[in-house]
Amino acid sequence: MSSKPSSSPAPATPLPEDRVGRNIGVGCFTFFIGGVSGAMSAVGVGKLIGFFNRCTPSAGLPACEWWVFAGYGAVIGAVTLPVLALWRLRRADRAADAATTDRG
Repeated sequence: MSSKPSSSPAPATPLPEDRVGRNIGVGCFTFFIGGVSGAMSAVGVGKLIGFFNRCTPSAGLPACEWWVFAGYGAVIGAVTLPVLALWRLRRADRAADAATTDRG
């Protein structure tokens, strides 16, 4: 009886140094993207609030006091998007580490 070795080796997990670099890159990129997308979304919410409050914005402006909504939205987006992205990456790293462990 001959036993054939498996043809697909276990995927190699990245080194911790590679994960740190990846996490820094993902965190910085999603910080800026989250800030911009959060600001745009919050200005949209500000337009809705202005509509229900019967506020008419000045000519050329998207909403009344749009800068307040944009500021809060940018902060919320710049914090939540990197946190969620890095949380998902760490979950995948833990699953990959558990699948390749040699703990008998």
